Amino acid sequence: MFASFGRFRLSSESWQLYLLYAGTIFLSAFLLFQIQPIAGKHMLPWFGGSSSVWATSLLFFTGMLFLGYLYVYFLQRYHDALQAKIHLVVLIVSAALVLLALLVWHSVYPPLQWTIGNELTPWLEVLAALFISVGIPYFLLATTGPLLQYWYGISAGKEPYKLYALSNIGSLLALASYPFAVEPHMVLAAQKSVWILAFLVYVALLFMVCRQFLKTKASQPQESEPVSHASVPMEDRVIWVTLAALPSLMLVATTTQITQVIAPIPLLWLLPLCVYLITFIIAFWGLGRGFITWFLLLGTAAATYSFLDSGYHETAWRVISDILLLFFIGLFCHGQLYARRPETKHSPLFYLNISLGGMIGALLASLVAPLFFPDLWEFPLGILLCALFAIALIPRSITARVHPVYITIARVMLLIAICSGVVSYVNDENGVEDIVRFRNFYGTAKVNQVGQIRTLLHGGTIHGMQFLDPELEFTPSTYYSAQSGVARAIMDQYLANRDKTLNIGIIGLGTGAISTYCGSGDKYVFYEIDPQIVNIAHTQFTYLTRCPGVEIRLGDARIVLEEERRAGVKNNFDVLVMDAFNDDTIPVHLVTRNALQTFLTHLRSDESILAVHTSNRYLDLAPAIISTAEDLGLYWMIVENRGEENEIASPSEWVLLTRSEKTYRSETFENLDLWYPEKRVPVWTDDYSDMLAIISIPFDFNDLVDSFREKLGIEKEEVVEETVPEEEVTEEVTEE
Repeated sequence: MFASFGRFRLSSESWQLYLLYAGTIFLSAFLLFQIQPIAGKHMLPWFGGSSSVWATSLLFFTGMLFLGYLYVYFLQRYHDALQAKIHLVVLIVSAALVLLALLVWHSVYPPLQWTIGNELTPWLEVLAALFISVGIPYFLLATTGPLLQYWYGISAGKEPYKLYALSNIGSLLALASYPFAVEPHMVLAAQKSVWILAFLVYVALLFMVCRQFLKTKASQPQESEPVSHASVPMEDRVIWVTLAALPSLMLVATTTQITQVIAPIPLLWLLPLCVYLITFIIAFWGLGRGFITWFLLLGTAAATYSFLDSGYHETAWRVISDILLLFFIGLFCHGQLYARRPETKHSPLFYLNISLGGMIGALLASLVAPLFFPDLWEFPLGILLCALFAIALIPRSITARVHPVYITIARVMLLIAICSGVVSYVNDENGVEDIVRFRNFYGTAKVNQVGQIRTLLHGGTIHGMQFLDPELEFTPSTYYSAQSGVARAIMDQYLANRDKTLNIGIIGLGTGAISTYCGSGDKYVFYEIDPQIVNIAHTQFTYLTRCPGVEIRLGDARIVLEEERRAGVKNNFDVLVMDAFNDDTIPVHLVTRNALQTFLTHLRSDESILAVHTSNRYLDLAPAIISTAEDLGLYWMIVENRGEENEIASPSEWVLLTRSEKTYRSETFENLDLWYPEKRVPVWTDDYSDMLAIISIPFDFNDLVDSFREKLGIEKEEVVEETVPEEEVTEEVTEE
């Protein structure tokens, strides 16, 4: 009995062997990538959801992959049977530790209260939390792919590299299924339980593989000697590392670029990682190494550069060009890796160098770039590197037909053009000179000035403006203008408490513009996680000087307020303002039922107001807030404002929450056009949130086409309707 697979035929016994190895590799890859979003959700209440958390997490995952591959590399130095015995011990110890965690914490994930109040930097906190939470099972899973491919190759005598493509299919399936099939239908506790069950199945399969490998080696008359990798040239190893590092660097840089600068849409980070995995699948299936891939890589690098300084109306094209560049640089480099793959006995060394390159690329983009670049310069520099790769590795099908002198001239000209373009972009972004520009763990921010208006931008979103004219400097601005929801909430409390001063709490500092409403004796308490923003609010803007009773408490607002609650401190806020959004992303841990319960404990009375800023280009956040409010028995009102009060006012949407219905009977809320969202979403908790339910992306295909035609310089054809003179129409009717 025979079964056909790929380019070779397998006997029934070989087919069963292949299925055992392939199934174990596929399941390990699936669990490896399914644990990443689950771990991220577990850490969300403690670290928030900034892109830097994700970039640091990528560094952890690539680093643990490297450690797993390094383990396989050293394990291969022993005799085959001893390899299986050692790995059985590692398997049993890992499984025992996972079961021990289940007994102690009823979960693989331990509590993270230790992250509160320690002296670690944010990125070290994230790395430590990930290691403690998922380090052991992740390490075991990381060893599976390269080890089992090696064992299968030497057992079956066949090249195992297509199993790597299969493992990436498992990773892609895990990644894509989480937001669409897992997160909307399972609370976090259920996700963890299902993952543990699948992990135990994986442990059983891996145990069978180890037993089978031992049995196979025991039946062989003489065991082969341990493999030596001395015969692999250092040049090959450097090329492997380099070819793996560039796509990894571009993965992190592209993710940061499209989720911070272009369109900070939740779940958009999934797209680059899926594309990255797809390039591995295609390349290690033996496809995508032709002239067309090289040509498209060079073309998309040029197209991506041309869209670097484009505006909001070209968002779709910017995302498309960035993703296409990531795809073709990944396909090109991974295709070159596959073309340079060694024989099976050197596969552990090959995968070790691939993982090393992946870790180096993630390290450069996630930690090194923020230390040395004041802005997101790694992406334009990544474009430069992609173009340089394409220029350096021109296919032989071209170089063989063109004189070498012409090839050299073309390379030099392209190099000069690309370098000058990138340098020009870095030195003069958008033609606006920045007064202050900085970058840290929480993102990028800049302060610039046009005329008599000074502006703070966080990523690509305005976070505050101020007139420099002394007569206008305390004019309410942006989302806090006089007719905004938050302004009405503060005014309502002034009217209701005429005989006393107010306590106002604000989550998110920005420029401090909301303190323009500060009255004599009022106390305004700002909660801000980014110390650089505090410095900017004090040195570049004057709003805070308007309020002598200003206090700034540094740290994540939810954690700080929870610590205060546990310590018995009640702030007695008349209004608590929640406006801690970076760009258009939202810190989900601040809008869950658990978070709102903490915030409500710090309000002075039932008539006090919790004001939630829900203005967003890509999310319809109001339904999620309203569902939670109704679940908590709160009364709510949505206040929309067109922002027409002055030159620096912005359209805004605020959801106001209170325990007392009579709050909204105040004259402050009279004559408002109230509206009620049609969309209903389940209540969000720390264990459950569904971002897909509230995503609302404004997309017009005609606008997309028009912007593309404009970029190419093609004038839009105007449709001119021919008008027939009235006399001719009359004559035709008469003749008939």
